[in-house]
Amino acid sequence: MDEFSKSVFVAGILGVAFNCGGAQTVVTDGIGSEVATSVVSGALNNTAGSAVAVNDIGRKQKKRLLETLIEELTPIRPAWAATWNCTGGTLTPAFAGPASDPYARTPMSCTVTWAKGKTASSSWSGAFTLNYGSTCDGTHAFIENQSGSCALTRTTGTTPNTRTITGPDGAAYAITHNTNGAGTGWDSRVSPAPSNGGIVLTCAAAGCSSGLNLVVNGSHLTGTLTPAGGTSSTIWNHTASTGPGGITVTGEGVHRIVSGTIVVQHNLAKFTSTSTFNNVAFADATCCYPTSGMVTTTFQDGTAATKTESLTFNSVACGEATLTTKDGTTVPMTLKHCI
Repeated sequence: MDEFSKSVFVAGILGVAFNCGGAQTVVTDGIGSEVATSVVSGALNNTAGSAVAVNDIGRKQKKRLLETLIEELTPIRPAWAATWNCTGGTLTPAFAGPASDPYARTPMSCTVTWAKGKTASSSWSGAFTLNYGSTCDGTHAFIENQSGSCALTRTTGTTPNTRTITGPDGAAYAITHNTNGAGTGWDSRVSPAPSNGGIVLTCAAAGCSSGLNLVVNGSHLTGTLTPAGGTSSTIWNHTASTGPGGITVTGEGVHRIVSGTIVVQHNLAKFTSTSTFNNVAFADATCCYPTSGMVTTTFQDGTAATKTESLTFNSVACGEATLTTKDGTTVPMTLKHCI
């Protein structure tokens, strides 16, 4: 397992280890920006080898991030030695262009075993469905290498795909991805309303190497937390959409700049937020998250209505960002989802 996959995996375990205490508390600070960034990042940087991925995340990650995350896993801090076992990361059938649509993209599932028998796992319940448009060629599975106007659509089909992360203490944290977003949002004012069209990447006229457009027709994201031996609680329920205009991505590889707007409906807390990507750069091929730029989120409802928060990214450590809350407080924030 490469260092990037390990670090993302451990980051997910951190969510299990340290978010339990606040699982039942509804907060607004950072959530809108986190969900928006997670959805856009996931659409551009899926899993290693994925045809959806715009960059190659199989390269070696900076060791400092992985070490830092492992140090935070207090139940296993003394246990540095670990054995990783991973399966998946496949595309079926072998890529041959739109003639072989649809494709099943199975993300990687992993188990890690530390000294003294401590274990944790990250597993997906199924595969995502990929469909290539008629103008796509039969040679380049990676969308960034495709020619002009090629469109790639990622959906979950009729059965949502769930990633479950089980921490070393036995707590399980699950996020379910469902691209059938029609009717899932609490806010009927959102226009255009979320639909079931999936996540669509469309190459610019000169080809995806010069840029692309990202449309999130309607992603419904739900999450549960199950303490060891306890009862599951729903802690996440969001509907994200961009509308047909989508989000603009210019450049390729480590030179991509993202600009545009995505709407997030927070279905448990009953508020809606709009996040604007302001020249957000994805300049590290080993990291799923942005490395510079800012996401500005404005709230439409509740006690935070009309207030704004901002999330600023840096290239110092993958997933680390700075949140300026709606009340003007500046705090560090670690992104844990790439969905």
